[in-house]
Amino acid sequence: MLEMRIHGRGGQGVVTLAELLAKVAMEAGREVQTLPFFGVERRGAAVKAAIRFDSKPIKVRSQSYRPDILVLMHENLLPIGLADGFAPEAVFVSNGTSPLPVAQTQWLVDAERIALESNLIIGGKPFINVPMLGALARILDIPFDLVAETIRNQWPGEKAAPNLKAAQNAYNSVQQIKGGRCHE
Repeated sequence: MLEMRIHGRGGQGVVTLAELLAKVAMEAGREVQTLPFFGVERRGAAVKAAIRFDSKPIKVRSQSYRPDILVLMHENLLPIGLADGFAPEAVFVSNGTSPLPVAQTQWLVDAERIALESNLIIGGKPFINVPMLGALARILDIPFDLVAETIRNQWPGEKAAPNLKAAQNAYNSVQQIKGGRCHE
C-alpha cells in the first residue's frame, strides 16, 4: 500500500486534489481511499488530505501518520508536514522552484506559474490543485489520458481547456531532485 498526504491552505483545493487523484487512480485500476482532514475551516488555514493506493482492497481506516509521499502545496508548509510525520524513505513533492531542505528524494513543479499561465485564478490567487494533479499523476506513472478524462468529467465544456492545459504542463515539467540535481 502507498500512502500520500497533501498539505495546503484552505482555498487551495487540497480536498479536490485528493478526490481527483483518487478518481484518476481508480481509472488506472487501483484501489483508493481518500481521507480529508479539516481543522478550522477558513481560507488560509492549514488543511490536509491523505490518499491510500493499493492493488487490493484497503482495510486501514486511520489517518495517515507515515506517508510514503508528502505533498506540499507551498514550501512554507514543510514544518507542518515534518511535524505530522512521514515514512523514512518518503518522497517529497513540492510546488516551487527550489529544492526543500530535506535529504529525501523530491519532485518539484512550479504549479503556481503553471496555474497563472493557464488562467486558473480564483479570488485573485492561482488555483494550483490541477497542476499538482498533473505532476502527481506523472510521479505515480498514471497515463495522462486518464487525467484528461477525469478533468473533462469534472469540468465539462469550455472549463476543461485551461485545466487540461495546466495538468499537461505540470505532467511534462515536474522534475525529480536527487543529490541537489534535477532529473527529468
